Amino acid sequence: MVALPHNLVVACSLLCVGSARPQDRPAATPQLVVQHCGACHLGVDAERDLDFEVVFATPQAAGSQGAAALERAFAAVRAGTMPPADEPAPDAAARRDLSLLFGAAWPAPADAGQPTLRRLSRREYGASVRAVFGVEPPPADLLPEDPIVHGFDNLGDGRALSPLCFEQYAAAAAAVSRAVLASPAARSACWPAELPLEAALPQWLARAFRRPATAAEVEARVALAAARRADGANADAVLDALLQSVLLAPSFLFRVETGMPSAGAPLDGHELAVRLAYLCAAGPPDAELGKAAAAGTLADPAVRLAHAMRLLAADGGRALAETFFDQWLRAHLVLDSNADFRRYPQIWNHSLRPNLREEVLRLAQALVAEDLPVTVLLTADFTHVDPTLAKLYGLPAPEGSGLQRVALPDDRRRGVLGMGAFLMSSSLPLRTSPVRRGRYVLEVLLDRPVPPAPPGAGTLPADDTPVGNRSLREQLEQHRRDRRCATCHAVMDPFGLLLENFDVLGQWRTELHGQPIDDLVPMPNGTAVRGPQGLQQLLRAQEHEFVRSFAKHLLVFASGRPLWPSDEAELQAIVAATRAGGDRWSALLGAALASPLFTHRTSGAPR
Repeated sequence: MVALPHNLVVACSLLCVGSARPQDRPAATPQLVVQHCGACHLGVDAERDLDFEVVFATPQAAGSQGAAALERAFAAVRAGTMPPADEPAPDAAARRDLSLLFGAAWPAPADAGQPTLRRLSRREYGASVRAVFGVEPPPADLLPEDPIVHGFDNLGDGRALSPLCFEQYAAAAAAVSRAVLASPAARSACWPAELPLEAALPQWLARAFRRPATAAEVEARVALAAARRADGANADAVLDALLQSVLLAPSFLFRVETGMPSAGAPLDGHELAVRLAYLCAAGPPDAELGKAAAAGTLADPAVRLAHAMRLLAADGGRALAETFFDQWLRAHLVLDSNADFRRYPQIWNHSLRPNLREEVLRLAQALVAEDLPVTVLLTADFTHVDPTLAKLYGLPAPEGSGLQRVALPDDRRRGVLGMGAFLMSSSLPLRTSPVRRGRYVLEVLLDRPVPPAPPGAGTLPADDTPVGNRSLREQLEQHRRDRRCATCHAVMDPFGLLLENFDVLGQWRTELHGQPIDDLVPMPNGTAVRGPQGLQQLLRAQEHEFVRSFAKHLLVFASGRPLWPSDEAELQAIVAATRAGGDRWSALLGAALASPLFTHRTSGAPR
């Protein structure tokens, strides 16, 4: 397991023992909370009915109200919206310690750390069919849709198996069965002619169910085959019935996790193998991983990491790029983005948007294949372009076909924030959106969720043409004067305004409608920062938060559940281990795979 850093131990211990404080304060109220939150949220006059004296003294007794208060406090400290601007602001380390305190005190519901049963995504279904049956699956659009929950399409929440979904799976099962029966090689792999049914079924079911088959599962299919034969069915009809019974079995359609019966929360070897395989390869465990699961060696974190690196090396990290990175960094959104063709005629090039997405995926692959620091997503001094993207970015056309790796001549376009996939998907057809771009920085890169806009908050024009004498930036400043909007926009908008030199498609510009772009942006702390290079410096100062966001999103994708405030101590331990390992990809992956957040079905497991 990952060792808990000393500063986290100290911070968490404050919750239990407190420290020097006025005698009229309950001993349960941590001094850090008194220092930074006490002016507004202690005692009978506490604002918004949020009294930390009550919450920390009896968080369980406070019930849902206490839990909600701690969850709001955790989110506000993470977002940087509390304490308010007119109160002394805690530094980054103090904010982390406050979030640890709120997370440790949060009375998590009994099911807060349990993932919902996960139905295979379209991609996972296809990979599983290929691996088990040796044939191509039916087209993905004939399978049930993959709803996006908590940012990913492979979580169980929202993926109920409706009657319509089951009908789609039944049609898919029939199609797969027909393909197997038409292929001598696939047919022989499922049911070798030299083996009786009873001998072939256990191994076949083990591949399909990603674990050893039970005696009852084998016996049920032997009985099914006998019943079909008794009805006069030929060999093809018997195999068809068996194939469809497997393809429609919950153990094939779902990633079932029950945990070890003797220990409760820890996953068994086969369940660990399934998590590892679908994380790294987007498909079921291969033979080598299956052997490790059966031997029990996956209980060793070093063995888990070695298998993960092996799976990633097999395809150069491509599957992980196309699943996790594509969804976390939202690269796929550019495929549905648009720009007004009269102002941006480049949009007619049908390869533009797919190549912009591919540029992000190539950076992710380089990170994984070369074991680069994870912060390269913010600082990469290289990218991948073809002649179309090179022209868009003002770079020399590369030699060779397809996207080629090239060095960036300056630091304006470093990392994902200089890539057209982000810049275009965060824009409108006729103008950029500093709000969308700032929100992306906060939510995706720093994991600081922004609440939805209040009703009646107003909108900005769809075009960036000045209204009267007011530029889009001045209109945005006017919008921020609304007290309902100021708290979020004051933190969010400056990040987006620092990227105004990039137009809707991500091209560099120095003026807009004949006026020079003002790239000097005042920040909430009163300092002024200039342009994309200034934004890069701001993010480098918050690398700890970026690594945390990376680790959190990776674990949500791998474990199939959201992370809660009560998981914060474990998450911070992973970040500390990653930073101690030079922020290398292998350090983050190894720490994540060693964590109970990956190895246990439920959170809160002892170290």
